[in-house]
Amino acid sequence: MPHKVRIIILSVVVLSATLSCSSKVSLDHLLSPKSPYEQYVSSLNQASLEQTLLGKNWLDAGKKSLSDSLYVNLPHSEIGYFTDDRPSAISFRFTAQKGQSIQIILATDYSDSVKFFLDVFAVDNNDFTPIVSADTLRNISYEVKKTGVNVLRLQPELLVDGGYKLQILAKPTLSFPVSGKNSRAVGSFFGDPRDGGKRSHRGIDIFAPKGTPVVAAHAGIVTPKTSSGLGGKVVWLSSFSKKFNQYYAHLDSQAVTPGQRVSRGDTLGFVGNTGNARFTPPHLHFSIYAFGQGAIDPYPFVASNDARGEALAVDVNLVGSEARIQSALANVRQTPTTQSAILQTATQNTPVHITGGTGKWYRAQLPDGTLGFIHQSLVQSLNSSIDNLLVTSSHQPFSTLNPKRPILQLWEGQQVTVLGVYESHWYVETTTGERLWMQGT
Repeated sequence: MPHKVRIIILSVVVLSATLSCSSKVSLDHLLSPKSPYEQYVSSLNQASLEQTLLGKNWLDAGKKSLSDSLYVNLPHSEIGYFTDDRPSAISFRFTAQKGQSIQIILATDYSDSVKFFLDVFAVDNNDFTPIVSADTLRNISYEVKKTGVNVLRLQPELLVDGGYKLQILAKPTLSFPVSGKNSRAVGSFFGDPRDGGKRSHRGIDIFAPKGTPVVAAHAGIVTPKTSSGLGGKVVWLSSFSKKFNQYYAHLDSQAVTPGQRVSRGDTLGFVGNTGNARFTPPHLHFSIYAFGQGAIDPYPFVASNDARGEALAVDVNLVGSEARIQSALANVRQTPTTQSAILQTATQNTPVHITGGTGKWYRAQLPDGTLGFIHQSLVQSLNSSIDNLLVTSSHQPFSTLNPKRPILQLWEGQQVTVLGVYESHWYVETTTGERLWMQGT
């Protein structure tokens, strides 16, 4: 009997015996590989750490962050801090368009041996479909297959205390099809009305002087069709590795022949105004026709967003620490912009935990757990006091913000410093430096 056959038979016997001994055995891991995050969760289960308070908090943080994810616009750049006394995870929700390549760049205070889990999901209502994941890799990228909302979750392994810098970028997957031009030369977009609304534009129009070279956005084979009533002189490219055809219209002349193989960036022809564009300024009409879908918006495939985002202007010393609202009112927003939805309005002296910073905005958590963005001008350090008081019998502590430390017992006549106020509660510091919440009067 051949050696390989014996191995296969032995494996089947062992597997059959295992199944007969326990009805709880799952074969899911044989059908689909686990992500690094799922493998880490399995390791916690095997070590029974999921039953500990620390393990439960870590697992809960990962799940909760997906529903608490805040919206960001791309490109997005952020600094943040994870503390080892409170297991946490953060998530970023953004719009990804078919034709884009999403690039995620993470830098941390740790070597690659310390795991930072990056997991990207496509979101449809409350369904999260995994797209790509990593742990020790700090840079990952993926091509967007379907326009929609994506969520990136970032979570370090247990007992990590340190900072990070994260960038989320959107890049085009194709080259711009007019030499020397970029997306600013696009003068008409996909879906624009045509013929008084009788039809819609099935591509984008890129305006350039007559004779400007038109180049292949992606490699392909030139198809036989070279002219069209509406498009005038045209070039069709059947892509090698993409499931779509490229359409270049209104050319003044062509530089390729049917059946010719071209590479990305090769000249296909020259900008003109042939076909139904004879009374308009010279331009290239560029379309993408996906197999089984027809015309799709080509703009995300070729538009390069050169914006680098707002320069970091927050106080980096506050990131990873506690702060408080210094203005009478402070809007906590869904995205780091004054045009976004208001999640909550915090009042003066409300303590907040600063988890990150982007541009002129802090990512912050309110005492009730609400996460959002607060403008830097509305926040100050928590180091200075706003009042001093003597503890009475009604001033009983009820929680501490540091899970590692036990809830302190205060005695009547003890002096504490008031650092913040939230609803009917005071956030105070004892003479020994311990911070806790207590009931106000």
